[in-house]
Amino acid sequence: MEAIMQRIQKALQKEFSSKGIILEDAGDGFVGGWVISKSFEGLNGTQRQQRVWSLFDKHLARKDQTRLSVFLTFTPLEKKMIFEETANGLGAPSSKKAIATTDDKASRRKARNMAANHFAE
Repeated sequence: MEAIMQRIQKALQKEFSSKGIILEDAGDGFVGGWVISKSFEGLNGTQRQQRVWSLFDKHLARKDQTRLSVFLTFTPLEKKMIFEETANGLGAPSSKKAIATTDDKASRRKARNMAANHFAE
């Protein structure tokens, strides 16, 4: 698992800072993670995902691509807002409006919970 994670990290570092790349064993041989970058500002969720997955297409072998899971994309402000909201309790509204990376509430809640669980460890 360590070898594929290194290859994924290297592919993502072609465009993103290593400080903003968090990879995790997603189970059953899959790898998922988070990419946090100021360069996502002004991009919608589809555009962000296209940036991430185009790196995988260009820099990972097909056998590695079949082991990719979910990669969440956030700006640094979005990451901060998720944790301010999480500090008030998962799903509890904060005094500030969080900037969403997805269009529906259920997807935002799921992304927030996944990120909160990861960063709380």
